Amino acid sequence: MDLHSAGLSTKQIFPGKRSATFHSTVRCSAAVARPAVEKQPPYWTGNSGVISQAINIAIGNPALWSVMRLGARNAMISTAGRSGIPWKQTVAELQACHELEDLRQQLTNAAFVYPEYAKRKFHAYDGGNLEWRAVWEIEPVTASLAVRIFKADKLQPQAATAAFRQSFIDGVMDFCSRHKVDVQRVLDAGCGAGESTRWLAASFPGAHVTGADISAHFLALAELRRRQADSSSAAASVRYVHASSESVPIEDGSLDLVAASYLLHELPASATQEVLQEAHRMLRPGAVLALIDGDPWSDVHQKMPLPLATLMKSTEPYLDEYFSLDLEAAMRDAGFTSIKYLPVNYRHRLMIGRA
Repeated sequence: MDLHSAGLSTKQIFPGKRSATFHSTVRCSAAVARPAVEKQPPYWTGNSGVISQAINIAIGNPALWSVMRLGARNAMISTAGRSGIPWKQTVAELQACHELEDLRQQLTNAAFVYPEYAKRKFHAYDGGNLEWRAVWEIEPVTASLAVRIFKADKLQPQAATAAFRQSFIDGVMDFCSRHKVDVQRVLDAGCGAGESTRWLAASFPGAHVTGADISAHFLALAELRRRQADSSSAAASVRYVHASSESVPIEDGSLDLVAASYLLHELPASATQEVLQEAHRMLRPGAVLALIDGDPWSDVHQKMPLPLATLMKSTEPYLDEYFSLDLEAAMRDAGFTSIKYLPVNYRHRLMIGRA
């Protein structure tokens, strides 16, 4: 959920203002390369297991997939309704915003060739990340996810979203501080609607922050929110580029930080490896790569009941590849060192290292 549209103050919105209430309780000093007990990917993922294959066969049935898609969607909308998240209001306002299409056209790189993986059905949308409904609903979806993550803490949507983002930011800032990395130029890879981009800009005041995404639809919303931000805020200074994270128009060795929030689970493993190589190209020696996404070793994923796992896989076509990939090894193969594993909440991890 976009916090600007929620009517919050700058101090509540921007984690760079250290008066923000919510901070991660886990620091990089507690991070380890892997969990103390080596774990395998969740039992319901992968391409070889009987359970995973059975789920994939079910998902491949159009009729069953439609039912699963509806179930996953209803679960998210139900959470929003119980939590007071203005799902319908947000969608209606964005549907009526004609500026979005103008911005999409302005931001679209006419020469951009969409990779095949981007054309898959994601998140219960036939057009995946390349259709407007996905854009209209991304803010309430994000808020619903945050509320579910912090359900035990009974946080309100705005506070849950702040905690959701802050846990990632804290880990990145701690790592950069420990390794004395002066962050002046940042790329938010797979930035989507730009919420993570704005948090990065606020966390590193004065830094030049760029958001890149393959979806010009999402970039249109990101740019809209940028224009709606206070002109004196860090959010107003970010810029967006229509590009895949595997090929970004940024010069070699010019960045201090490349961050990717919830990008890798939407990519095939081959594309993830290309993203890592591209990040290494853009980063100066010693600079930082920070990746936050689902944690295959978390108890919630390791022990997820089959009905929930099936719903989850039905909306994420590359989840098998993501959970099966040894991300630490892939980072190391791409040239990264000082790699750390940091659980940031009960279902997500931060993988962070240096170029």
